[in-house]
Amino acid sequence: MMKKNHAARLGALALALTLVSTCLMGGTLAKYTTTVTGTATATVAKWVFNAYDATDNTKQFNVKLTDTALNGKVTAGKIAPGTDGSFTIEIDATDSEVALDYIIAFSNIINKPKNLSFYSDEAFNTKIENLVGYSGLNGSIGNDEKDKKTDTKTIYWKWPYEGNDGANDSDDTSSGKTAGEMTFTITVTGTQQEPSKAVNS
Repeated sequence: MMKKNHAARLGALALALTLVSTCLMGGTLAKYTTTVTGTATATVAKWVFNAYDATDNTKQFNVKLTDTALNGKVTAGKIAPGTDGSFTIEIDATDSEVALDYIIAFSNIINKPKNLSFYSDEAFNTKIENLVGYSGLNGSIGNDEKDKKTDTKTIYWKWPYEGNDGANDSDDTSSGKTAGEMTFTITVTGTQQEPSKAVNS
């Protein structure tokens, strides 16, 4: 009888220890947890870039040297030795919200009279020796409110009349005899500046 009571007590004690252990283990495995959900938003900066002939009221790219010639003793719409003029390219990034760089490039020059030259100044002192590849018109426009959002670049041209020396008369005469339409391509490219990388504090 004593053995049975002893066995029952041992069984009850084992059961009690098991329950206590289970509670303690459950307490150690429990943890606080909270999940917070939010939203992320981003507004994309606007990109607006344009370029056009500043003398054209329609704001199209349609440069005509004949329309800028200042010598009135040549048939309208024509150029000849002794004429000169200029044309202006306007860069417009008024509504753009990013800083940008722009490049103005010339190519495909066809039927240019040999003695006609392009200049970067109104006084015709600084000749552009090679219009194709000339980088003197390139520039930048910032994105701050205080920054100017437009820019203008002017190219001057002159077909000088050689006068008394006659050194280039044959070239000019040859250009007149084989007269054709002088054409060239103007390409204006605007590119967003790379944003500065954030500096970790």
